[in-house]
Amino acid sequence: MTNLKHDVRAIARQFEILGEFQGAEPYGSGHINDTYCVVFHQAGVPVRYIFQRINHNIFKNPVALMENVQRVTTHLAAKFNGQPDATRRALTLIPTRDGRGWHVDAGGNHWRAYLFIEKARTYDAVESTEQAFKAAQAFGQFQKMLADLPAPRLHDTIPDFHHTPKRFAALEAAIKADVAGRAESAKPEIEFALAHKPITGVLLDANLPERVTHNDTKFNNVMLDEETGEAMCVVDLDTVMPGLVLYDFGDMVRTT
Repeated sequence: MTNLKHDVRAIARQFEILGEFQGAEPYGSGHINDTYCVVFHQAGVPVRYIFQRINHNIFKNPVALMENVQRVTTHLAAKFNGQPDATRRALTLIPTRDGRGWHVDAGGNHWRAYLFIEKARTYDAVESTEQAFKAAQAFGQFQKMLADLPAPRLHDTIPDFHHTPKRFAALEAAIKADVAGRAESAKPEIEFALAHKPITGVLLDANLPERVTHNDTKFNNVMLDEETGEAMCVVDLDTVMPGLVLYDFGDMVRTT
């Protein structure tokens, strides 16, 4: 085990995990939360888990975020129940020893633990049109399966995350301030963006129905089976909240 900035062994004791703690390593390519792959020995067999410290500088209300995650993962697990590989098709939260879905350490950090999804991986860049199709299919299924999530409405983990007029206003303010002195070198791109200002309110003005959306539909937020290439699980649920289906479609097209 390398030197870690958190005492993952101590955190691991707070979760309902059988076996002996063997070690932990930083995991993945994400830059928001602190993510670790944690190994336990259970009856002589190594079993892996994913531990994450939620970045409360980005997510100001980690309790609301985890309430969303708990509701969404429970709902998806019920949908997949009885299907082959059910525990690989939806994230599974490990409860804490006091029965909660997350742990708060002495420093006020919020932690969660998931079952590790074996024999599946993510890709930071699409390698084929088939991969892109599989991932798009997974995000579509994700929305469909959450369409009947019971009330109440999910929390907004990042308010106005996809509010285009507010995003555009922030862009205009950044252009005006030109703190890094780069506005002149980006002049063609800025002119292109400003020319499209009239369309920034189109989606909000269309009165489209609000759905449960992922809101961060990057290609690497879908795990693909290492052998078959099949889409197994949609991950990174921190921004799952009410939104428009077109946000997810557009964001995946943009990032893919």
